[in-house]
Amino acid sequence: MTSVTDRTTRPRRSRRWGARLAVGLLAGVMATIAGVPSASADVTSVGGGAFGEQVNLNILLPAPGLVSSGPSPSVTLPSTGGGPFTASLASVSVPPVLTTGLLEVSTEGGSLGTHQGFATSSATIANVNITGLLTATAVNSTCTSNGDGSTGSSTLVGAILLGTPIPVNPAPNTTLNPVPGVTVILNEQIVVNDPGVETSITVNAVHIIVNLPGLASGDIILSQSRCAAFGPDVLGGPPVNGGPGGPAGPGGPAGPGAAPASPVTGQARFTG
Repeated sequence: MTSVTDRTTRPRRSRRWGARLAVGLLAGVMATIAGVPSASADVTSVGGGAFGEQVNLNILLPAPGLVSSGPSPSVTLPSTGGGPFTASLASVSVPPVLTTGLLEVSTEGGSLGTHQGFATSSATIANVNITGLLTATAVNSTCTSNGDGSTGSSTLVGAILLGTPIPVNPAPNTTLNPVPGVTVILNEQIVVNDPGVETSITVNAVHIIVNLPGLASGDIILSQSRCAAFGPDVLGGPPVNGGPGGPAGPGGPAGPGAAPASPVTGQARFTG
């Protein structure tokens, strides 16, 4: 009887021990997996850059010619991040259109492989004078992009447009028409939000668009900052059935709350 009892209980104990071992191993594997960040949550690359000024004007009077300058000074962020990368100029003179004091630009990025992967850029110009139109003690733009989206802002210190003071922190895409044929966009923000692909923003502290038939045409951009983050989990990943955050969702390129496209540059995908 003793030998029979041993033969029937040992297999049961063995099965119970095996089941406990399997449960323990499974729990260990699950804990290990939980502790490893998912690749889908990563910002895999970034983009960005900045410049101080850019002038492109076709002037017909008093003498026909192209007045151009920049973009200068200029920096570009590698897709792998790094930095800060900086550049500066003591001053810029573009007769008869623009004079400035010190121009400084910067861009950097990091934390790739995490949702917090980021790019940040800034551009600052001192003592701006656009002849006969705009003066300012300082003009600045900044931007940041990461896995949660893109933000930007502009600051105009002591700015005066045709004798009228300009707010220090104008709302995004504030548009003024000081004279017929001249459009001034303050804190221009061009945003692209494509969940699971990219989030990017271009901020122009001042964008002046000139369309004076028979006299002049073109544009002037002061203090541009660009930022972008790319990855499969950007903005929460791909939208489901075109849901919120997608191209037609709130804040998306075609949805309510999207920033208007620049009248000159349009709504283009971020290129660096």
